[in-house]
Amino acid sequence: MKKPDQFRLLYSSPAILWDGFRQLSGILELHEEIIHFQLHDFAFSHLSLVIPLVEIDLVEEYLIFDLAKNGLLILNKNGNRELFVMTNGPAFLRKLRSQLAMIRP
Repeated sequence: MKKPDQFRLLYSSPAILWDGFRQLSGILELHEEIIHFQLHDFAFSHLSLVIPLVEIDLVEEYLIFDLAKNGLLILNKNGNRELFVMTNGPAFLRKLRSQLAMIRP
């Protein structure tokens, strides 16, 4: 697989990867064929999360503390689920859905 910097960047946003107990801050990037989450704490390492768009089964927003729609849920075809909190979750979701529509038949 190509490295994230070999794909054209479409949108990025500061984000937190949330597992229900811990928060990992970083940058969530939407590229032409992948979503890439680069952790701030490991910015100079190979540790990052790469989600190929073709593996995504479901994307939806969710409410943070039942107040703000700044959450993004990504569920892949293997049942893996990633929860992100970002400053502008709805904008990222719109861009992501648009890109998914372009790559899916």
